[in-house]
Amino acid sequence: MQSKTFLTLVTAFALLMLTFPNYANVFRNEPVGQNSPAKVQGKPKNRAVAEFTITGMTCAACEGHVASEVNKVPGIIGLTVSYANSNAVVEFDRSKTTVEQVQKAIKATGYKVTETKIKK
Repeated sequence: MQSKTFLTLVTAFALLMLTFPNYANVFRNEPVGQNSPAKVQGKPKNRAVAEFTITGMTCAACEGHVASEVNKVPGIIGLTVSYANSNAVVEFDRSKTTVEQVQKAIKATGYKVTETKIKK
C-alpha cells in the first residue's frame, strides 16, 4: 500500500513538472507581451521599431525570459515577444538604446537572434 501511494505521488509530481512550461509565466512578476509597461512615456522623436527573429524559444516561459531581459534595457517603449512566431517586436528610443543593445539582451537569455528588421 505504501509503494502505491509513493508511486502515485511521484507520478503526479512528474506530470506537474512536464506541464510546467504551460503555466510557468504565472510565477513571473513582470507582464509579458503587448501589456508590458512602457519605460518611456510619450512618443519620442527618436522612436524606432525593430523585429528580431529568435531561435530556441519553445514556450510561454521563454517569452517571459526574453521580455524580462529586454525590459531591463533603458529606452524600451513597447515590447511583444512570441514563441509561436519566434520573434520579438521592440519599440525603443534610439537616443537611449541601440539595436545592438537589444540584441545583446536577447542573447543574454541563451537564445539566438538570427535576423533583425528595422521597421521605422
